[in-house]
Amino acid sequence: MLPVFVVAGPTASGKTGFSIELAEKFREKEICCEIINADSIQLYNELKILTAFPNSKEMSRVPHHLFGILEPFEMYSVGKWKQVAEAKIDELHKQGKIPILCGGTGFYLNSIIQGIAKIPDVPESYRKKVWERFQKIGRENFMEELLKLDSGNKLNPNNTQRILRAYEVVSFTGKPLSYWWSQGGKSKYNDVKTLVLLPPKEKLWENILKRSIHMVDNGAIEEVQEFLSRYPNYKGPLDRVIGFIEIQDFLERKISKEQLIEHMFIQTRQYAKRQSTWFRNQMSDVMFAEAGFSDIINKFMIFYLSIDKKL
Repeated sequence: MLPVFVVAGPTASGKTGFSIELAEKFREKEICCEIINADSIQLYNELKILTAFPNSKEMSRVPHHLFGILEPFEMYSVGKWKQVAEAKIDELHKQGKIPILCGGTGFYLNSIIQGIAKIPDVPESYRKKVWERFQKIGRENFMEELLKLDSGNKLNPNNTQRILRAYEVVSFTGKPLSYWWSQGGKSKYNDVKTLVLLPPKEKLWENILKRSIHMVDNGAIEEVQEFLSRYPNYKGPLDRVIGFIEIQDFLERKISKEQLIEHMFIQTRQYAKRQSTWFRNQMSDVMFAEAGFSDIINKFMIFYLSIDKKL
């Protein structure tokens, strides 16, 4: 059985570049790898600058899958992503290729690494009703209703997709997501090799600041402006992308360009801290690394795959 590679880490840790370089390193050994997206936001085909979507040059170096497959109002649960990702993994394995799952959405990654309990399917008609209620009563009232149904819920109220999913499950099944997750699961794959990139804090903060400036100076503002012209008063999964609300404030002259960059930097830094904590606490039997790409790739190949002995 061929392995499944997982490259995880907080935002701006270098996952995309690392995954591409790893695949190219294996190509030198005549082993073909292809990349599968494990970032919930990069599933969408809009706001590619703001979501740090791999550019065309990067995607031409190695085949990429499950990027930009959703429209702005579509929702994707962990279970749905797992189903689609496993189908792609199995397809690549049959072709003799090794999949590299790349992303920062921990629940997605753990659904492959550890497996998840089977959550009863929520009918599409019911999910539509939940979405309509969210739009009707607004985020604050919707969150109050969710907390009445699931008092232990600690989701960020601004994470539209997750609070909708939590509401769907608890209201339809009578049990919260935490109950279903506690039932445990089993990974479909026996050989999952996971690397978590955790650069030193100062380096990560530097990367985040550079990315925030680059996005603002290279089309993110125009991208959001054009998006809002097609989807006025948009409320959906993409409204939680860091920078989306802030750019709207800039366009409405509520904040300056400097404040926009500052707000994006602070929020991204806070998000990266939460991701780093989650990876450290929720992922087991994985390799953590903070060195340069070349050193990490060589260690990954030697210690996880014993490439020097097998090839």
